[in-house]
Amino acid sequence: MPQTDLVPSLHPEADALGLIPEHRARQYRAIPIRRKPDRVVVAMAEPSNLAVVEEIQFLTGLGVEPVGSTAAEIERAIDRAYGPGGLPARPDAGPAPASSDPPVVRIQRLLFREAQRLGASDIHLDPGPRSTRIRYRIDGAIEDRFALPRWLHARLISRIKIIGKLDISEHRRPQDGLIVDPGQGVEARLSTIPTESGEAAVIRLFQEQKAAPTLAGLGGPPDVEERLRAMGHRPQGMVVVAGPTGSGKTTTLYAMVHELRQRPVNIVTIEDPVEYRVDGVRQVQVDAPSGLTFQKALRSILRQDPDVILVGEIRDAETARIAFEAALTGHLVLSTLHASDAASVLVRLMELGVGSHVASAAMIGSIAQRLVRTNCPACLRPDTPSELFVRRLGIVEDERRLLGRSPGCAECRFTGVSGRRPFFEILEVDEEIRARLTRQDYSSLGGGRAGYRTILAQVLERVRRGEVSVEEAYRTCYSGGAA
Repeated sequence: MPQTDLVPSLHPEADALGLIPEHRARQYRAIPIRRKPDRVVVAMAEPSNLAVVEEIQFLTGLGVEPVGSTAAEIERAIDRAYGPGGLPARPDAGPAPASSDPPVVRIQRLLFREAQRLGASDIHLDPGPRSTRIRYRIDGAIEDRFALPRWLHARLISRIKIIGKLDISEHRRPQDGLIVDPGQGVEARLSTIPTESGEAAVIRLFQEQKAAPTLAGLGGPPDVEERLRAMGHRPQGMVVVAGPTGSGKTTTLYAMVHELRQRPVNIVTIEDPVEYRVDGVRQVQVDAPSGLTFQKALRSILRQDPDVILVGEIRDAETARIAFEAALTGHLVLSTLHASDAASVLVRLMELGVGSHVASAAMIGSIAQRLVRTNCPACLRPDTPSELFVRRLGIVEDERRLLGRSPGCAECRFTGVSGRRPFFEILEVDEEIRARLTRQDYSSLGGGRAGYRTILAQVLERVRRGEVSVEEAYRTCYSGGAA
């Protein structure tokens, strides 16, 4: 890399200086001195420090052309540029030669681009006393990416609220909105909440161009694909998918929808938000502030002559009642529910007030699923996990030599993870289960049934092969029951 000495009288150009706030300039011991069409020239005390170069590239959205100087010269240049008479250290500290808006807009766009590049599902903006942490959820886990100076926080939140069509003057109550950015090909759900340190925001990302999944593309074993296909081809009844947030429930439902749309059927969905755009499927976005709730939308859809109805989530007794009425009157209804396993779905429905006779007549089956992070094979090492995890998961002494864990390497971005693998637990409601539901016997509904294997039992097989760490198995699958 070129290393050109800077003179003490150096005066950076104003449009370049506005790209990096004083906080970051001092942290990096670097100062932008000239902006070019596709890159910025940056004077650095350590121009060979690739990590800092990459940080500046991310912050500015431009290529970086580093030039060398001494730390003392750069410190003096920063004092002159960001002190009295130059660009103020805070955008609100007085007149500045460059507007504060373009950098904030650039940062917002970079947040989205970086999230797409990393395959993140969520962006977290967490304000603190001195800085705002930017964190991404990648492969189901939160990762700290970088920090922004505290003075930028309110401006960045306002920018995000504007594109999410929220009230930027309201800071004392939570708000929810949708972000649509055709230029970046992104749709997102935005949620803000007031905290002691300022408004925190979480952005749940949905790719607008994201193609609907297929049963074959879910990544499960062939028998899972076959059983899901069989459930989806039933003429009427209810199929419920369970699992925690981010476990892939909606993806599984849309894989079933993709299969069904090959037939001459009328498919309608009710969602909050709509995650996939599918030709030939009528999709309804719930809008509670305007009065379009799951219940109202479902009642209206039943007058639209549907064959298949996808209800994004059964959240309350009224939605459950209407959905089951539809399942009993000639419709195939697909939905999701928060429950720990496939058998617990039936118990949870009883708690929501669905009668045991109604459930026994309408239920086709329930599916529980998890997305479990797998070890990076490039840095896989023998593992010595916590005794608590080993004991509760039922791992015996002879199996300990088989356990593995990946500490992280360049191949996996130092996360130790090579992706996530789906695991499915399927309970098909047969005559025996119908009889037990009718007499309200909910104990061990899945135990000992042909084809029924718990997610934990399946994951432990991968643990014993070194493909999944003990800690990950415990984190994602352990609920206190036996495998």
